[in-house]
Amino acid sequence: MERISLLEQLAVPCAHGPHLPAIINARHGVLSRTQLSRRVRAIADGFTAAGLRPGERVLFAVRPDAEAVLLMLGISAAGGVLVPLDSNMGPALFASRMELLSPQWVVAESALLALSASRWILRLLGWCGINLPPVAAMTNAQFVSVGPLWPGTRSKLTAAAIEKLGQQADNPVRAPVDRDDAAMIVFTSGTAGAPKAVVHSWRSTQAVFDAVGSLLDAGANDVIHARELHLIIPALIAGATIFIPARHKFSAARTLQDLKRCRVTHLFSVAAECRQLLDHLRSNELHLPASLREIWIGAAPVHASFLKEFQAVLSRGTNVWCVYGMTEILPVARVSLAQKLAYAGDGDLVGECVAGVNARVSTDGELLLSGPNLFARYFGEPVCMEHATGDLARLVDGSIALLGRRKDMIIRGRFNIYPELYETVIERIDGVKRCAMIGIHDMGPADERVVLVVEPRAVGAGEVLKKRLWRELRNGPYSIDAAALPDVIMIMALPTIGRSSKVDKGRLREIVHRGMACESL
Repeated sequence: MERISLLEQLAVPCAHGPHLPAIINARHGVLSRTQLSRRVRAIADGFTAAGLRPGERVLFAVRPDAEAVLLMLGISAAGGVLVPLDSNMGPALFASRMELLSPQWVVAESALLALSASRWILRLLGWCGINLPPVAAMTNAQFVSVGPLWPGTRSKLTAAAIEKLGQQADNPVRAPVDRDDAAMIVFTSGTAGAPKAVVHSWRSTQAVFDAVGSLLDAGANDVIHARELHLIIPALIAGATIFIPARHKFSAARTLQDLKRCRVTHLFSVAAECRQLLDHLRSNELHLPASLREIWIGAAPVHASFLKEFQAVLSRGTNVWCVYGMTEILPVARVSLAQKLAYAGDGDLVGECVAGVNARVSTDGELLLSGPNLFARYFGEPVCMEHATGDLARLVDGSIALLGRRKDMIIRGRFNIYPELYETVIERIDGVKRCAMIGIHDMGPADERVVLVVEPRAVGAGEVLKKRLWRELRNGPYSIDAAALPDVIMIMALPTIGRSSKVDKGRLREIVHRGMACESL
């Protein structure tokens, strides 16, 4: 049995600088490398002493901050299988996911446990548009509450008690963990009737850490602004300091203050947050601090039109990387800002594959990926050897260019329309903040109508912008194929989903379909 030890990896940088900072957090101050190692070990020992066995699934419902990171590291070091919870889901979807996984442990904020224990509170929050999963209603699981206790919290154990138990434990014995055992399970998609969970083994998780670490140009003098484990662990192993932002909703002004105050050298973010940063900097005639050496942008498509604007607020010497990946395999590829802006071909260039990742395109144009960082399987399904991404792509001189999502492809007559090809062009037109092209089936000609939905930069620019779009798309410098010209152009705010604020095309189709149906009455 090939064993792994997260604790041993985290202990490596401690030997070189035990008193240097490991984690900085706005709420909890500074944690040294020695303090980090001791606390993670205490949490791991505490969970082991409390009865957690390697391979047991731990539903984790704690918002990201330094304490959450310590708990996740401790649970992983004890051999628990982390199951991060999306706290914004209705009871039906939550019930189907829990029925599939049946976690043996629940680690959740006291507030969530207290609120979800009341059906009336859940119903009231639902009326206000806030979905909370009924975590407290789960059975056959050991509960651990995190944070100040709320009245009605269903928990006999607290995270503080677990850590104290670990400090008092006399080296509790843990069963060995094999590299092919599950390390983390993440739900990515699916409905209440067919939930879908990605299982990463310790082998694939370690490969993710190795891949990120090989790309991460960081050392003992660097400060990394991040909140995801797959970024934090490689940075800690490299000896860097981690700054974990506060739990609050993203604020461009607060983020800029943090970057300056902590002299952050590496920023990991998503396109939507970088857009807010850009708007704040431009409105205040500011630039990003000179200490910032690298910015990694991921989780959603990063279009050249945005990067061209973003370039204007960068300090000299700041490198921007756009990272392509997905829950099933991360990272896959990355491309620099300069490469992205210089690309004149079709589609969205996402760069060369990182070392070890293999990419090929199927006969029908779908991108297929494999490599050591590929997930093990979907829960309840056979081992996966290659992942069908659902992305349409072409390989250009060893790099990947995405043409759009397979499910988003629009078929008009005999012409296949790949929205991503055109959306990146349309977003360069003056006045366009972002756009989405969708197909709506028309019963009359039994064909799809192409609808272009554009979110404007300025309020009240609807009719003027619409006329400009019709002109530019037909004859301007950003003209597109005649066969892909939209039947309808709509000006409206685009619905988004998740922290990355990706355009929610499913929701958009519903809105557009309903609006067009009303117009036809």
